[in-house]
Amino acid sequence: MNKTLFSILKYTLFLGIGLGLLYFAYRGVKFSEILESASNAKWPWVILSFGLGYVAMIIRGIRWNILLEPLGYRVKPWAAVHSVAFGYFMNNLVPRSGELARCGLLNRAEKVPIDKLFGTVILERIVDVLLLGFFVGFAFLTHTEELDSLFGKIGQLREGGEKSNLMLYLGILAVAGIIGAWVVFRFFSHISFVQRLREFMAGIGHGLRSVLKLRRKWLFIAYSLGIWITWILMSQCMMYALEETRDLSIVDTVFFVVAASFGMLVPTPGGLGSYHITARLGMEALGLSAAVGVTYGTITWLGKTALEIIAGAIGFFVV
Repeated sequence: MNKTLFSILKYTLFLGIGLGLLYFAYRGVKFSEILESASNAKWPWVILSFGLGYVAMIIRGIRWNILLEPLGYRVKPWAAVHSVAFGYFMNNLVPRSGELARCGLLNRAEKVPIDKLFGTVILERIVDVLLLGFFVGFAFLTHTEELDSLFGKIGQLREGGEKSNLMLYLGILAVAGIIGAWVVFRFFSHISFVQRLREFMAGIGHGLRSVLKLRRKWLFIAYSLGIWITWILMSQCMMYALEETRDLSIVDTVFFVVAASFGMLVPTPGGLGSYHITARLGMEALGLSAAVGVTYGTITWLGKTALEIIAGAIGFFVV
């Protein structure tokens, strides 16, 4: 199977998953209810929400620069910001391709080795997951019943035995992968491809270790929190935009952001379908109708996608 055909099949699979989730998100919801809810939206709040979305991209680009400093590189801040925007753009085309795409663009602009860039991106993802865990804990304290309801719908397997088997299979795969990597690097190190792979993995390791040498640790932490705070403010603005959600508190919004974040973990193009279904389930957990959740998810997803495409395309041509 050639590379192009494999890429087409992979994208088709991810697109199919997204369309399937989109069907479940809209199932049982009358289109007239969505139109009625959307027609009463306060669009200045919507525009402000997406403006904050671009602010989050800027913060992420600046934070990336802090991780590159211990590696001996200091890139132009806007080059990093535009590369981040281009990464979001690519995620709308091919899921999970944005991380490598933004590394490739910044490599061409600033000549930073891709392996080291990719190591810092992995580190960013680890930090983001840790912060997601923090906000999940916060949501558990403030919305225990709602979070339990949400997990009951999207996060649990039906039988404990199935979960145990899944963990067993993942454990076997992990051990086999570690042993396989050791055998390859130990006995086939003379092969040029293996040597290049070893060098690439070493570069990723350097990128991961950059967090241990940060000169501005507290600023890095502040930017990391700032990204999440900006996402929460984005969502709060969208809450103000819809008549049915205007009375929800900022604590309710934090719960909703956590719920929507689970949807973005599913590898669909730009969160197609996965964001819609978790927006619906999140609103239902808060006691609102499915129509409100789908309306919120649709407006947010369309605006987010438009922002990422425009900002990413501009970023690509500028850089």
